Amino acid sequence: KVVLNDNGGTNSVADFPLFISGDSLVEGTMSVSDDVPVQVPIGTYTVSETNSEGYAATFSGGCNANGSVTLAPGENKVCNVLNNDLPAHITLIKQVVGGTATPSQFKLRIDGNLVSSGISRVVSSNAPHTISEDAFVGYHFVSITGNPKCPAALGGIVTLNEGESITCTITNVVDGASPPPVDQGHVIYGIPADFHFIR
Repeated sequence: KVVLNDNGGTNSVADFPLFISGDSLVEGTMSVSDDVPVQVPIGTYTVSETNSEGYAATFSGGCNANGSVTLAPGENKVCNVLNNDLPAHITLIKQVVGGTATPSQFKLRIDGNLVSSGISRVVSSNAPHTISEDAFVGYHFVSITGNPKCPAALGGIVTLNEGESITCTITNVVDGASPPPVDQGHVIYGIPADFHFIR
């Protein structure tokens, strides 16, 4: 077992319990330890593991790509399992209410770096990331909505697990417009004189 943490992952070999399963086993499934040989009857077995969320597993050596291995009489095989941490992703979406400005005119940032609205950005897991935007004349910030991990205000911090992805919508309203009303937990954007709410 090898664990590769090149995207901010923090798990170690001990975090991935290993098992082998097959019809030749009395209990059907057996717990095994890393780098410790076990003696089993001849037959076909499948190597598996748990707690691998956020990691991609690759089998090699005596196992095929699916973790399957077949043992003949007197045969010994070694299966290699590599767990590589998956990167986290943040997607920012710009919503503009009123006026003539378009989402592309606003400069969205993750950790100070410019990002485009609607385009996923790869970030390290288990590390703080700042979500912000540059001020835009004639408009004011209203809210950040979306995933529960999205910060409530600009300059807020978000930390993601291995392989986790979130989408945050940043809304700006033209100066002079009334704050968006809220109905049943959903924000309804617009200038009061321009819409009617029909039940």
